[in-house]
Amino acid sequence: MAWYDFFANFYDRSLDGLYRDARAAALQALAPAPGQRVLDLPTGTGPSTEGLARAVGPTGRVIGVDLSRGMLRRATARATRLRDDPALAPIELLHGDVHALTPELTGGPVDALHVFLGMSTFPRPDDAFERLWATLRPGGRCVVVDVFAAKLGFQGRMVNLVARADIRRRSWELLERVATDFTRTDLPSRRQHGGTLFLAVGVKPG
Repeated sequence: MAWYDFFANFYDRSLDGLYRDARAAALQALAPAPGQRVLDLPTGTGPSTEGLARAVGPTGRVIGVDLSRGMLRRATARATRLRDDPALAPIELLHGDVHALTPELTGGPVDALHVFLGMSTFPRPDDAFERLWATLRPGGRCVVVDVFAAKLGFQGRMVNLVARADIRRRSWELLERVATDFTRTDLPSRRQHGGTLFLAVGVKPG
C-alpha cells in the first residue's frame, strides 16, 4: 500500500477528469434510492462519495472502504468539506482489506454495491468479489466499472504498472455468474485508459 499512499497525493489531479463521465454513468446505473446504505469499495480519495451521498440523501449512509491510509486521508478531507450539507447522507470511511471484508465491518448488509476500478487491482479478484457480494442484501444492486484489454499495448502496460493492476481480467464475468438482470456496457474510452472501460450491473437474487 505504500505506493497508493504516495499515489494519493496526485491521484485526483491525474485521474479525476479521465473517469468523471464513467463515475456519473456508474451512479446512474446503480440508481441508489433515498435511505439506502451504499458500500463504495475501493473508495480511494472519495471521488464517488458525494454523488452517492446525494442520491441516498440524509436518511441514507455511504460507507467507503480502502486499504490505503493515504487515500483515506484524502477521502476524509473531502467528506469533511461535505458534512454540513443537509442534503447529503453521512459518509463513513473505514480502513480495511477487501479480502477480509465481512458484513459486520459495514454494520450489516448494504443495499447497493459500488466497485469502481477495484476488480483489476485486487490481488485475489475471485475472493474479493465473493467478499463484496456477501455484504450485499438479497435484491440489492451491484455496479462494477473497470478497464479491460485483451492484449496490452504500451498504454495498457503503463496503466498496469501505475495502478498495480491487471486490466486483462474479464472482471464482469464474476458478477455475471451470480447476478440476475445482468448487463454489460462499454463506456466511451480514451487512449489513457489503456483499454475499454466497461460498466457491469446486476441484482443479487432474493
